[in-house]
Amino acid sequence: MTTSQAYGPIAPVLHVFEQAGGWHWGITIPRARGSGFKLIAFSEKTFLTENAARRDGRQALVNLAGSGTCGPLVTESAGEQLL
Repeated sequence: MTTSQAYGPIAPVLHVFEQAGGWHWGITIPRARGSGFKLIAFSEKTFLTENAARRDGRQALVNLAGSGTCGPLVTESAGEQLL
């Protein structure tokens, strides 16, 4: 990552994962200067299926993008572009 990339728009990324017998989602953004990622949102609810967690996480991404908190590009950890 170059210095100019570090100061560009921040694109949140949706991660869906199984943990403790259920499905969850988390949304991360890159930390400044390439030092990892910061968790900015996560599911408090445990979902029975991966698809249910993904749908809820996508809605959270749409809400974040609409709030102007993050950059306009919204992605998923699988590399799919949503908006």
